[in-house]
Amino acid sequence: MQDKPQTLEDSWQRSIRYVRISVTDHCNFRCQYCTPESGAPWFPKPEQLTANEYKRLIRIFAGLGVSHIRFTGGEPLLFPALPELIAEAKAAGVAKRSVSTNGVLFARKGATLLRAGLSKVNISLDSLNKERFSAITRGGDLDAVLEGIEVARQIGVPQIALNVVLHQSSTREDLLRLAEFALVGDLDIRFIELMPLGSAGSTLYQRDFYSAQKAKALIETVFGPLQPEQDSPTDGPASLYRVPGFASRVGFITPWSHNFCAACNRVRVNAAGRLLYCLGQEAGLELREVLREGLADRYIAQKIQQGVWHDKPQRHYFEDVPDRSAPVFMMRVGG
Repeated sequence: MQDKPQTLEDSWQRSIRYVRISVTDHCNFRCQYCTPESGAPWFPKPEQLTANEYKRLIRIFAGLGVSHIRFTGGEPLLFPALPELIAEAKAAGVAKRSVSTNGVLFARKGATLLRAGLSKVNISLDSLNKERFSAITRGGDLDAVLEGIEVARQIGVPQIALNVVLHQSSTREDLLRLAEFALVGDLDIRFIELMPLGSAGSTLYQRDFYSAQKAKALIETVFGPLQPEQDSPTDGPASLYRVPGFASRVGFITPWSHNFCAACNRVRVNAAGRLLYCLGQEAGLELREVLREGLADRYIAQKIQQGVWHDKPQRHYFEDVPDRSAPVFMMRVGG
C-alpha cells in the first residue's frame, strides 16, 4: 500500500501550492518601493542559505505537493546557482518554475535558465520613460531591461509577464504606454498596488498610492471593457482579464484595496532561510537552523506543516498598524 501523499494546508482550509524563494537580498537596482534611500543591511554570509540547502528545501516542498516555485531576490539572477535550483525543481516534479527579475541580466543569462527548466519569467518594468524609470529604480538601465524582455521572447520562454508597480505620480501616458507595449508584444502584464513594507514601502505608500481600480478604469477608456478570466490556482494573486483582439492578459494585484487573503495559497522563504507565512509579518520558522540541525527531510517537512497550520494568519493586518507598515524589507523577500 502506498503512503498517503503529504500536503501543506493551513487552519483556514487553504491549500499551499505556491512557494516564493528569495535566493539573495542583493540587487543591482535600488527601487524606491523596495529599498530605503539610505540602503539596508544585507544578511551576513553565514546566515544565507547555500545552494545545497535551497535544493534540499525544493525537494521537501515538492514532496509536500507544491506545484509552483518562484525564485526571487533581491535580484535572483545575481545568485550563481540559480540554474541549478531551477533544474532541481524540475527534477523534483514542480510543475511551474518561475523567476521574478529586474531583467537587466536576462539577455545574458536567460538561455541558461531556460535550458535548466524555466517555465515563466516576470520582469519589472515601471515606466517606459527613461528619466522616470531611472528615478524609480535609482539609476536602473531601461535599455538593458528592454533587451532582456526581447531576449525572453526570442528564446521562447513559455510565459512572460511584466510587473508594474502603480504610483500616484505615474502619468496617464506611463500606464497606457505600458499597457500598449505589453498587448502589442503579446506579453502578459500585472499592475501591482504599492504595499507598506518596511520604511521604504511605508513612506512611498503614504504619498504615492494609486489603486488598481483607477488603473483598470484608465486602461478601459482606451482599450474597452476588460473581460475577466478564470485564473489558475497556482497563478498567484492577480485578477486576470482579457482585452478583445489581443492574446495577452492584463492582471491587477490588490493587496490593499481588495485583499486576496481568503484565497492565499503561498508561503515565502527569505534569503536567510526564514519561512514567512504572510508578506505582512516578520514572524516565521527558521528553516536555516532546522536544516543545519541534521534532521531527516521528513522531520523538516513535518515542522513546515506544523508551522503553516498553526501560524499562517487568516489575512494581513496592514490597516490595523498605526503607520500602516509591516516590518519587512521588500528587498529581502522579493514580493
